[in-house]
Amino acid sequence: MTVLGSQLGPFEQQLQIQLQELIPTSGPGQKFSVALSGGADSTALLVAASRVLGAPNVRALHANHGLQSTSLEWTKHCQCLCERLGVELVVGQLQLAKGNVEAAARRARYDFFAGQLKPNETLLLGHHSQDQLETVFMRMIQGRSLRPMRVSGRLGKGVFLRPLLVFTRQQMLDYLNQQKIAWIEDPSNRDETLMRNFLRHRILPLLLSRWPSLAQAGQRVAAWQQGQEALLHELLQEKGDQVSFNELPNAAPSRRAWLRIFLELRGHYGVTDRALDEFWRQSHQGATSRLDLAADSALMGWRNSLYYEADMAVYAPLKEVSPGLLKADEVTEFGGQHWLLERSDSHSADGFYSPGKLCLSTRRKGLSMRWQGRKADIKEVFRQLDVPPWRRATVPLVVWRDEVVAVSTLAINERFRDRPEGQADTIDYYRFVNVK
Repeated sequence: MTVLGSQLGPFEQQLQIQLQELIPTSGPGQKFSVALSGGADSTALLVAASRVLGAPNVRALHANHGLQSTSLEWTKHCQCLCERLGVELVVGQLQLAKGNVEAAARRARYDFFAGQLKPNETLLLGHHSQDQLETVFMRMIQGRSLRPMRVSGRLGKGVFLRPLLVFTRQQMLDYLNQQKIAWIEDPSNRDETLMRNFLRHRILPLLLSRWPSLAQAGQRVAAWQQGQEALLHELLQEKGDQVSFNELPNAAPSRRAWLRIFLELRGHYGVTDRALDEFWRQSHQGATSRLDLAADSALMGWRNSLYYEADMAVYAPLKEVSPGLLKADEVTEFGGQHWLLERSDSHSADGFYSPGKLCLSTRRKGLSMRWQGRKADIKEVFRQLDVPPWRRATVPLVVWRDEVVAVSTLAINERFRDRPEGQADTIDYYRFVNVK
C-alpha cells in the first residue's frame, strides 16, 4: 500500500488507516477497484483511494444500468474524472432482469463487479455510516434480521471492502469541495416513494435532531453484530464442503445463522431465511434437496449430509455414453477430467486384472459387479459408496462386457482382485487413477 505521509489530507489519512486495518497483509502490486457511480460517495472514495494507494494500483468500475436518460452523461462524467486522476475506467452496459427494478439493478451491478474482479483483487464500495443506519432501519421495517452491511466479504474471484462505514456523508462532501471535484446527483434519490429515500429525507433527520449520537450508536451496534459474525466465520472456516446434518444446531434460528455463515464463506450473501428453512424441510423428507445459488452453484442435501457444489454444471449427464476402448498407459479425458489405466501388480490394494478389452463408460442399466460378497447392481454400489445422485452420471466406470471392473477410484470388482486359478503369472494387472 502506497504511503504518502504528510502529503495526505485528514480524510485521506483516515481512509489510509481504515485500509491498513482491513487489509493488514497487503503487498506491493496489489490491485484495487472502486465501484464508481459518479455520485458523491463513490467519487470521494475514488479520489482519496487514488492518492492513498497510488493511481496505477486503482481502477474504476462503472455500471451503466440505462435506467435514466442521462446515463450516457454519467458515463462521460466518470470518464473525465478518471482521466483527470490517471485511473483506468471499465464500463459495464447492464441488462436488467424483469421484476423489481431496484433489486434487479443491484443484482446486475454486483454481477458485473464479480465478473471483473481478478484473483486477490479488492473492490472498494462507497457506503458510509448513514447508509448503514438506513439499512438497519429498512431491515427492521421489512421484518428481516438487523444485520448491518458487511465490512468485507468475497465477491467473484476477489473480495469487497466498505472502508467508509466510519465516515459521515458530510465528511465526503467537505472533502470533495476542498478538492474542487464535482459529482452527480441521482434524481432518483429524491423519490420518496422508495423506502430508503423516505427514511433518508423524512425519518432519520428527525431522529438525528432528537438524538444526534444515533449514527454513532448504530455503528457500535453494527460493530457488536459483526464481532459475533466474525466469531462464527472463524468457527466454520475449517468446515469442508460436505457436512453431516448432525453438526448443525437443532434450534431453527441458530441453524439459519450456521447455514448463512457457511454460504457466506463461499461467497453467497443473499440467501433468505425462507429459502434456508425450505431447504431444511426438504432435506428431512428423505429425497434429495437443492438450494440454487449464483453461477450454477448449489447447496444439496442427501442422506443426512449437506454438500456445497461450486459448479453443478460439471455433473451434467455426458452426451457421449457409449463405452470407449480404454488403452493401458494412455491418458483418457472423461467428464472434464483425465484418467489413466496404468500397469500395477497383484499386491496393489487398488489393483485388478484385466479379463479382456476394457472400456470406459458412464452408469447405464444392466451393469453390475461383485461387491461385498454378492452380485450388486451399480446403483446399489453407488448408494453403498455414498456417491450423491447428482454426481453419478459423471463417475467413470471401467467395464468389461456388462460387468463393472472398477468404479472410478472408489471400488474394485471383487472378482478381479485375485489372479484366477490356472492363469499364468504374467497376467496383466492395472490401477485406474485420476491424473491431476
